[in-house]
Amino acid sequence: MNAENILKIIDALPEYIKYIYPGYLSIYLYLFFRGKTLRDNNYIFLKAISISYIYMWLVQWLGQSVFLREIMNTVFFSAPKELKQNICLLMLSIVVAYIFYRIAISSRICKILELFKVRTTFYDNEIEALADFNEGAWLVVYLKDDSVVYEGSLGEKEMEADKRQYICLNAYYKYFLGANGKPCEPYIEDHGTEPDEKVMIFYDSIKRIEKRVN
Repeated sequence: MNAENILKIIDALPEYIKYIYPGYLSIYLYLFFRGKTLRDNNYIFLKAISISYIYMWLVQWLGQSVFLREIMNTVFFSAPKELKQNICLLMLSIVVAYIFYRIAISSRICKILELFKVRTTFYDNEIEALADFNEGAWLVVYLKDDSVVYEGSLGEKEMEADKRQYICLNAYYKYFLGANGKPCEPYIEDHGTEPDEKVMIFYDSIKRIEKRVN
């Protein structure tokens, strides 16, 4: 292979990369929104190429619209065609990832599936099943080896299988349960009016979780 052929390959790289990075970005962002880690393998690479191909086709198809071309020319009037195309691919990658993320966590989708007697959900774990991503979730957490109970608003969480799993409760209460099954007062800790106060509870120490609906 001579220098001329190498230069031709280098010049063609940006064109090939457009059939990889948009799909890869969408997959990465979708997993990031779901709190997951992207694991590189051939399967991910093939999915990225397939998604990127669809994006390229869609951008080229939309580019036939005179109205959309005028908008792009107005916003990016002096930008080269290649740059405009890459901007469209980036925007599409982000928007599609977010849309699919919202679909995956939507309770409305579950209700639609129930109409067809489908009991399967898109949730990856029980915490996602309990959480309301629009209004939050108020949880009561019982521990395996402790009589202490934590109650609070669900915050950050880590549910990756190969990491130590945990959930955080914001504005939490910490108390003992009485014989009647109700909290003993005074509470051990009362941060109900302090939304910035949080406690981390490791998942392997949890006996059960209840969701309270106000």
